[in-house]
Amino acid sequence: MTQVVRKIRWFWDDADHAIERWLESMAREGLHLKRIRCLRTLFIFERGEPADVTYRVDFQLCRIGQDYLQLFQDAGWERVDELLGWQYWRAPAGTGRAAEIFTDVESKSRKYKSLIWLFALPIVLQLPHTAMRIHDSWSTAPAMVAMLLAAYGVSIYCIVRLVKRLRSLRQQS
Repeated sequence: MTQVVRKIRWFWDDADHAIERWLESMAREGLHLKRIRCLRTLFIFERGEPADVTYRVDFQLCRIGQDYLQLFQDAGWERVDELLGWQYWRAPAGTGRAAEIFTDVESKSRKYKSLIWLFALPIVLQLPHTAMRIHDSWSTAPAMVAMLLAAYGVSIYCIVRLVKRLRSLRQQS
């Protein structure tokens, strides 16, 4: 019977590289990713032999097709799990296969662009409604106003982080 280990860890959406390094270090300790749950904060591992494994994380805003899956599988990647558009891939390290799932800047940056739109579009669409609610509730429900402003602040912070990551990626090329 395999032993299941659960770890809670939270990452920003632009920190896919940090998730990948962490999952690789878990595999070297003998913990191999099985599932991701709870808004990408609960990682479920199976205990096994320590291994040198490469993990990659991709984000697909739209429903993925068989062509996408086949492309990765043909390149030697195994899809571990999918949650909320995030795709988790792994492959044994050092097999002569490319260490990256995408090698060109445009393909690498596509996920960050999608995430920026995912955060920005609701803000823009809800801004007039939110502005009216804040105006109407400023004196009667200050806690609600604070929560709305905090939610906008977190979303804007996420967008800024994603834009910085996108710029950094473009400067590397």
